[in-house]
Amino acid sequence: MKIVNDLDLKKQAKDLGTSVWKTPSFLFIVMGAIIIVAMTATYYIARYDQPEILVGAESLVVAILFIIGNSVIGKVEEMAKLNKLKTEFVSVASHQLRTPLSAIRWETELLLSKLNCGLNDKQCKSLNNINILANRMTRLVNDLLDVTRIDQGRLVLKKEKVDVLEQVKGVLDNLAPLANDKKISIVLSKRGRVLTATGDGEKIKLVIENLLSNAIKYTHARGKIEMKLYKSGGFLVFSIRDNGVGIPQNQHKQVFDKFFRSDNIVKYQTEGTGLGLYISKNIIEQSGGRIWFQSRENTGSVFNFSLPAVSH
Repeated sequence: MKIVNDLDLKKQAKDLGTSVWKTPSFLFIVMGAIIIVAMTATYYIARYDQPEILVGAESLVVAILFIIGNSVIGKVEEMAKLNKLKTEFVSVASHQLRTPLSAIRWETELLLSKLNCGLNDKQCKSLNNINILANRMTRLVNDLLDVTRIDQGRLVLKKEKVDVLEQVKGVLDNLAPLANDKKISIVLSKRGRVLTATGDGEKIKLVIENLLSNAIKYTHARGKIEMKLYKSGGFLVFSIRDNGVGIPQNQHKQVFDKFFRSDNIVKYQTEGTGLGLYISKNIIEQSGGRIWFQSRENTGSVFNFSLPAVSH
């Protein structure tokens, strides 16, 4: 068994070495090194009255660069093709998953609403758990579809007048049970009577839901969340502050990356895909606004986004 393991290790090392040699970045480095050496060599050769040597050296360099260039182009095309196949697979798989998940949700909701009187507590609890899991899976599928559209440049947003205050209130109503379970107090303050912006109402609501659900998940029991809505210049600003676990300083640059979850957050909350903030950033920026944050570990975070305000 030891011989087999040694052979496996040698094969893995060989494969790893081969893969490194074949990567476009490594080939670019080799190409750059050859150019530097060739230019240096050409400088010294040109000092002598031997044009045939100079021509031969330049021809050799051109041939080597041509070979390496073709390899780089081939690798880039191969990577682009694989990335396209991966994106198409995620899109198709997500679409296929939506139908059965929707059916499960409809059936469980029907059973819970219509047949509740004929079910015992254990059956109701089981159906409710199924419904919760189906909703969670549906959210994941929708996130994957949004990520696919963003990566392919196909995320289409409507341009409409959106009452952001009403969107915030709707999200707050939906997530209130989650906050109540942890005894977290949520305060909403606003400045101005009319708080409307230009954007896609459904997607803006998704961004607010992502930010508020994160704040609730990563705030300790009996914590506090403050939300503010106000106009600043020609923009409507939404701000949400929590006194939760915060984000380590050395990971701030990765916060809006796809699939990113900070090290300390993983310890407190195992659920999550790391897609919410990536999607939110793209929605806000494509709507003509911006999103930013401040955070300190073990102190809390403040996430903000702005949208073009509707002028009256």
